Amino acid sequence: MRHMFFLQQFFERLPTPAFIKDNKFRYVWINREWEKFFGINERKVIGKTNKKLFGEDIHEEIDKKIIKTKRTLTYETELNGKHLVITKIPIRLGDGTYGVAGYIMDFTDKYLHELSLKNVIKVDEIMRELLLMKKFDSKDQFMLELLDRIYESTDIGEYAILKNNEILRTLIPEKVCQRAKEKDEFKEFMVDGERWFVVPFDIYKFIARVGKYNLRLAKIIYPILLSKVEKILISIENRIRTEKYYKALEKIVRVATSWKTKDLKTFLKGVLEDILEIIPEAQKGSIWLISEDRYQCVVEIGYPGVESKSFRPEKTAYGAEIFNRIKNGQKVFEITNAKELVEKSELADFLSKYGLNDEKFIPLIGVFNIGGNIIGNISLDSFTGKNFSEESKKILEYFVDLLTAFLSEKIPKVMG
Repeated sequence: MRHMFFLQQFFERLPTPAFIKDNKFRYVWINREWEKFFGINERKVIGKTNKKLFGEDIHEEIDKKIIKTKRTLTYETELNGKHLVITKIPIRLGDGTYGVAGYIMDFTDKYLHELSLKNVIKVDEIMRELLLMKKFDSKDQFMLELLDRIYESTDIGEYAILKNNEILRTLIPEKVCQRAKEKDEFKEFMVDGERWFVVPFDIYKFIARVGKYNLRLAKIIYPILLSKVEKILISIENRIRTEKYYKALEKIVRVATSWKTKDLKTFLKGVLEDILEIIPEAQKGSIWLISEDRYQCVVEIGYPGVESKSFRPEKTAYGAEIFNRIKNGQKVFEITNAKELVEKSELADFLSKYGLNDEKFIPLIGVFNIGGNIIGNISLDSFTGKNFSEESKKILEYFVDLLTAFLSEKIPKVMG
């Protein structure tokens, strides 16, 4: 028993849980750290097995092996969200039989840092492969393909991704996404008794279930990967913006070199087609000119039959709104309350046939102004509820300047 006494003295000084069991796997001794770790008082432990204390004993076969072979064994296990390394040794008891003594090391932090490093390296590899494999047409496309690959190759679990607080993709209940919309920082939250967490970055939010380690892993990985992902998103955005401007410049040069060779209607139709091709938010469009104090639709895309219509300025859907904006010095602008203006218009029934009373309808208006006289406008129309980007507004402004110059030459014929 002397060696057992010394072992107890040694174990008692360890800053980690330690124990001794008899040959029936009953605890005969535990140290204070064991009590703290499991939250059970020594009086309730001594003489009991793991089965009696915890309802099961997944270590019993290991204990049997140690007693049989008389060899020390170290192994890893997980308990209550912790990654543990347990070392057990055979120990001879006073009655000549052998029991098991051991101590438990909590390696959770080390394990998580190793796991997070592996995941960072894995995500880095995925991002490099994706960028080498293809040129992305949008940030959304990159994010969706990145998360697809991460989902396939890691233990991320089911997730959702929001963009500007709208669901871009979800594999989880929608009500969880709705709750996540309220969070503007890395946050854990509960829905129906389940724990979830949300990670905001750029214009996106990533949502996943709190699992064994993924919340703590996310907290470690988040600051490391965040800057890398944001740099990629910025580079994609800059490339798309540059390509968009080059494409717009190409179209503008073509317009400028062709306007003397085409009639008014053909020329304006071609310009409208070019603009709709360049500006991604717009699905439909029309160009209107004022002749004899009436708005006349000269060309349209997406509004069959409108070219036969003409209206006095005060009767148009948002004519007064346009004139008010012009007085304030605006040349290109969105009308965000278009639905309200359409419903108040005398032409509400007619305009509603074309969907202009849709709450997602947002027109981008460009005004042709010659010497202080408004001679018409161009309308680019979005039906997605998505606002036009500053780049799109700037591109339309270039075209408005070009068309205004063109119309100033044609003005006698236009106004005639």
